[in-house]
Amino acid sequence: MGVPEGVGSYIKTAALRTEEVVRACGGILANGDMGIVFSGVSTDTRKLSPGELFVALKGPRFDGHDFVFEALDRGAKGLIISKFPKGFKLEECPKTVSIVLVKDTLKALGDLARYFRKKRGFKALAVSGSCGKTTTKEMCAAVLGARFRVFKNPGNYNNLIGLPLSIFSVPQEVEVGVFELGISVPGEMERLCKILEPQVSILTGVRPAHLEGLGDLEGVLSEKFKLFEGTAKEGVLIVNRDEEALFEKSQGLPHRRITFGFHPEAEVRAEGVRVLPEGTDFELKVRGRSLGRRKIRFLGAHFVRNALAALASGLAFGIPVEECLPALENISPLPGRLCPMRTDRYFILDDAYNANPGSVAEALRVFAEITNGFSLRVVILGDMRELGETARKYHEEMGLEAGRVADLVFSVGEFAEVVASAARSSGARAYAFHSVEELLSTLEIPSGAAVLIKGSRAVGLERVVAKLREV
Repeated sequence: MGVPEGVGSYIKTAALRTEEVVRACGGILANGDMGIVFSGVSTDTRKLSPGELFVALKGPRFDGHDFVFEALDRGAKGLIISKFPKGFKLEECPKTVSIVLVKDTLKALGDLARYFRKKRGFKALAVSGSCGKTTTKEMCAAVLGARFRVFKNPGNYNNLIGLPLSIFSVPQEVEVGVFELGISVPGEMERLCKILEPQVSILTGVRPAHLEGLGDLEGVLSEKFKLFEGTAKEGVLIVNRDEEALFEKSQGLPHRRITFGFHPEAEVRAEGVRVLPEGTDFELKVRGRSLGRRKIRFLGAHFVRNALAALASGLAFGIPVEECLPALENISPLPGRLCPMRTDRYFILDDAYNANPGSVAEALRVFAEITNGFSLRVVILGDMRELGETARKYHEEMGLEAGRVADLVFSVGEFAEVVASAARSSGARAYAFHSVEELLSTLEIPSGAAVLIKGSRAVGLERVVAKLREV
């Protein structure tokens, strides 16, 4: 039945009346009337279409209230604001435009999305974790699409702004929504759950990530676990059985659980994992029954674990595993997530989308497994962001492991020299660069090499991938 793509395609489905907005947000109608209907919801005047409701959000470096006049010029039929911008004259505002005053526009956006989610009435699956959220979301959407009309939030629409905008985009005909949830500071997960109210939830795992905001690994676990706590009590928790702390913590909740992983007690389990240049195969066992060897187009055991979680989501929604497998086995990796590609000169493993210590370790492990036949192995690493006081330690560990795997290491960013020095101590030739531009100006890799590219999104290593593909 397919998986609708993109917020842009469905933003017009919101169809909310002013009366609903006022009631959902607990706001005050300062202009217009309760019967005005909005065709969509927007927080960005650059993307706003005539007839939409504009929500003036305020952040550290911007204030949407500064763009109220632009929103009206572009045809907005409604505003959610917490203050009137300088120079705004209410008596001159057309009565065909509804203005709703609230204390906090971000909270109002979430409250309105929560109302709209109940109005649509679809079942919701939430996916979070330190690694593999997006891949697991994509796999779940494919698996559930075998039986249901499914929507998935696009790209990185996974935070307190992106999740509401995704919810407003859900078409009327959708039966199940699959939503990735991302957090970086305490309190976010609890709020996201209140907005979405998921019936089924998955935690892919807990690793060191966003430590600047969440403190330490225990802080990450505590905050991520709020997803399980915020799942409907009659719902289902899909639990990574390989992470003992997460599994033990989940036992204290009243929900039904389905476990997945490589642990012998996991209900959806994989054995005999083999990583090959074109994919990964494994023996699949579900509640003790073998379903034979299966293959996915993704490289690495960690992707197998994501696939197991997706199959468990099918069980949670009443779909037999056999019905889910064809869709799962046909889905391909997203760009920048351990995507293998061959050019005339190189074998490239593109993992440039993002990085944290756990995902870097997995990428290096896969790279080592599938490139034994190459005479030269090259690893290009960018900084891992948001690691707080532990950043130097984790970058040193990354460099040590990269030096064990690769002949040649290039590192980019604030911790580039830390990584390069550690890689040299492990026996590799290693070079540090402050920026991608500096790296690209001197980058020369001999023909026939295998190259892994891995770093946080903000570093911009996708430009290195593009250059190597052109060479």
